Amino acid sequence: MLDAAVAVALEQGAGKLTLDAVARRAGASKGGVMYNFPTKEALLEALLERLTSHNRQASEAIAAELPDQPGRALKAYVMNSVRDPDEDDRVSGALVAVVNGSPELLQRVAGYFSQRFEIISGDVSFDRAALAHVATEGLWLMELFQISPFNAVQRARVVQLLSALAEQDLPDVTA
Repeated sequence: MLDAAVAVALEQGAGKLTLDAVARRAGASKGGVMYNFPTKEALLEALLERLTSHNRQASEAIAAELPDQPGRALKAYVMNSVRDPDEDDRVSGALVAVVNGSPELLQRVAGYFSQRFEIISGDVSFDRAALAHVATEGLWLMELFQISPFNAVQRARVVQLLSALAEQDLPDVTA
């Protein structure tokens, strides 16, 4: 049923994501959908959990391939976030407006970001992790909404800079 919800969100937009639409797409009854997801909010929560779980797993898989040294989680996060967008990224983009309208769902997303930041900043300075995080998220969002000002060469340079930042600390500029 979550696959059907993803298909509806991608094909028709998250605004058309209803329990009826998911039931039609899944070839199930609305009651069958409601057995698993009693409300649209429950369906959206399950979709968010699926997206964040996939994202965590992808970062962990990348981290497992990197040397065990400080900044490994940060580098894995950057590498995972700057890869070519996949279905999960497109679903995330489709859900932005719906999630923004729900304080409960926004709280879940905020919790995910907080947990992720704790992980990527666990063995590096706050400054390094924070700068890499906001720059990576900014690039991801611009690309998601297809508003990035960067051409392919410039994007590659931004990715190089983000990777370098993930690998080495910043100079101290607090004076």
